Amino acid sequence: MPELKPFRGVRYRDSARLKDLVCPPYDVISPEEQRHLHELDPHNAVHLELSNAHDDRTERNKIVAATFERWVAEGILERDHEECLYVYRQDFTDAQGRRHRVAGVIGGLELTPFGTNSGVLPHERTMPGPIEDRLALLRALPVNISPIYAIYRGAGGLAPFLDSLTTRPTDARFSDDHGILHRLWRVRAPAEISMISDAVRPGPLVIADGHHRYETALAYRAENRADEARASIMCFCVDVDVEEIVVLPYHRALRTDVESTEVKRRLQGRWPVEPVTGEPQDALGNSSADHPFVFHFPDDQVLVEVNDEDVVARVGERSKAWRDLDVVALHEVVLPETLPDGADLVFSRDRAEIERLVEREGWTAGVLLRALAPAQVVDVAQSGERMPQKASYFWPKAITGLVFRPLGGEPSHGL
Repeated sequence: MPELKPFRGVRYRDSARLKDLVCPPYDVISPEEQRHLHELDPHNAVHLELSNAHDDRTERNKIVAATFERWVAEGILERDHEECLYVYRQDFTDAQGRRHRVAGVIGGLELTPFGTNSGVLPHERTMPGPIEDRLALLRALPVNISPIYAIYRGAGGLAPFLDSLTTRPTDARFSDDHGILHRLWRVRAPAEISMISDAVRPGPLVIADGHHRYETALAYRAENRADEARASIMCFCVDVDVEEIVVLPYHRALRTDVESTEVKRRLQGRWPVEPVTGEPQDALGNSSADHPFVFHFPDDQVLVEVNDEDVVARVGERSKAWRDLDVVALHEVVLPETLPDGADLVFSRDRAEIERLVEREGWTAGVLLRALAPAQVVDVAQSGERMPQKASYFWPKAITGLVFRPLGGEPSHGL
């Protein structure tokens, strides 16, 4: 069962400037945004999360560790005097103008290996490169710089308490450039901490964002087995049964030696295909097929409709929660049967970027997908399956810089 514990967080002393001090998680920061954040403020968290201080990784990590220590010594950062759990709430409007709120709890999550009996489950596959890079940074600076993001099915057990916090003063509050209102409350009362931990404990927690960071933390723990303080990771926990999480689809662009016209002909020979003249998302939403896709070609768009029988015929009677995913139907059925020799892929949550690659950069086709429901991610993880890479994009992200979590004993400079 997942164990979520309080910790003494390190936070920016000047909370009034947080808008200029926080940044997204490292894996969604583009090179352009990285440069902007470095120039925005000399104390922006990007100088820790994704530094560009040196081309050599070892030297860069030394600079990052020294930067954190310097900010502590200068009073830019200060440590909370008591162990806390941190309630983090985001209020925002989606692309369709609908208002949402996502509230959850940040704490120290006990590390457990993935497995059918684990309290923490993955939902998609990882790659070794990012784990090696983040492990080198963690060795140099033993601090959880950003929280991983985990979801669970809690039937709204914490919702009344989270709602009640709006009557208390915040410990941090600001709106970012996307219009998202971020708020943070420290929870210090032992009874409230116990209530929150008890609510999360049944689990399982499914990692929504942060698979590489979690696996990095497992590797770091293996190197430091004698130190229990290294046996946990900072985690933002959200109940998908009540919180209004937005999961955006990752679209695909395909590049292959097969001509676009031939790809279309192969699709038409295998599945129902209809032209799309309006909005692709309307075509996807109105389709009665189990797995609809819009293929964007240089000269037109078509709706391709695939049913579950096609998936079963290809993969057998595997978990229904996994089979129900459009991204599984795409990668296990449509692409192998249409392009058996494979294709280069680019992933983007930006439909316009996929269309640009096809129309201006010569890519063969784009594939536009529907969004997942957050509960699907939990159900697939509980089934023991993992989604293909880039199956979901949780938005907004849990930002970096609201709270940092040092590992081990007391850091230097009296933290």
